[in-house]
Amino acid sequence: MKRKMGLLLALCCLLWACGGAAAAEEEFLYDAGREVAVYLDEMGRSYTTQESEQSDRFLIRYKPATSTTLEAVSVTAHVYEDFASVVGNNLVEPDTSDMLKLYQTLESVNDGVSFVRFLYDANAGVIYPRVDIPYVEDGDFGQMVERYLYLTALVVDQHYDELAALEK
Repeated sequence: MKRKMGLLLALCCLLWACGGAAAAEEEFLYDAGREVAVYLDEMGRSYTTQESEQSDRFLIRYKPATSTTLEAVSVTAHVYEDFASVVGNNLVEPDTSDMLKLYQTLESVNDGVSFVRFLYDANAGVIYPRVDIPYVEDGDFGQMVERYLYLTALVVDQHYDELAALEK
């Protein structure tokens, strides 16, 4: 009797594990999103996913190393079928009374940064960081996205005080 119960329990666990793996695979819209999730899991990186009908979204929070005014740097990867867009949170609402100064400061910051760009969204009235990564098969897309998530957070950390000086 114990043997039958043990076999039944083992079978239930196996079915539950297989069902859980299938459900985990179904939660992503794109293969590229699955690649990112697999890499982040392999690296042991803590992340949260966000529901979206357009993309697979991965949010990672980093602790700033240089900025004394930021508690955390949140960066989100929006993963689509053929690319990923890594976007940081809206950083500051700049004073727009002197647009020339605003754009000169953004240009100066962007000149000293590789890959990631700080952009001003006139509709929302905010500055935020962004970088797009094209999907390349067999190019370890998950690793590329993870690296750009980290680089975006690093650049925000290093340049936040400079951008905060533009705030209203």
